[in-house]
Amino acid sequence: MDYPKFVLEASEAELMAQSFGLPSTLQLLPTLIEPAKNHACPPISNFHVSAVGLGSDGRVFLGVNLEFPDLPLHHTVHAEQFLLLNLAVHNCSRLVAFAVSAAPCGHCRQFLQELRNSSTLQIHITSLQNNNPDITFKPFAELFPYPFGPLDLLDEETPLLLEHHHNSLFLSIVRKLTLDLTQPQKLVNGVRIV
Repeated sequence: MDYPKFVLEASEAELMAQSFGLPSTLQLLPTLIEPAKNHACPPISNFHVSAVGLGSDGRVFLGVNLEFPDLPLHHTVHAEQFLLLNLAVHNCSRLVAFAVSAAPCGHCRQFLQELRNSSTLQIHITSLQNNNPDITFKPFAELFPYPFGPLDLLDEETPLLLEHHHNSLFLSIVRKLTLDLTQPQKLVNGVRIV
């Protein structure tokens, strides 16, 4: 089974931008919004949202909204949250810019405000483009003019979202091969928090 690809390597993204005749990888982000929306899973709202971001390492990351029919709506994963989690899982420490298919909700605006570089973050909302062929990114601060965030509460040394945390907490994959001669060999998998 082929699974959707939610990360493009920097070289892959550059080649794609060139093949589309775009001047930069940044300009590629809005063109990936519509194809990415096909991977959204909104069985409750039927409102497909995608977010495509450029990491500081040149990789392009995708995020889509996910809804779960048998769970309360607050369990929904928003496309912007998926995008940031995707960066974190792939050890990218900074989101430079992103395009999104619809304006971020208030929850996502606050979530994005939790990034250390939120004041320099650039955003492009494709639903507001109105058939304008010019792709312009605007400061995220325009969507969230009076923010309150972690820098209002914490010192500069405290790690924020996407930054390495020195809290001695890590997940260890537990694999144990049973060697009981009375039973066929079994591989037991698990996760341990240390």
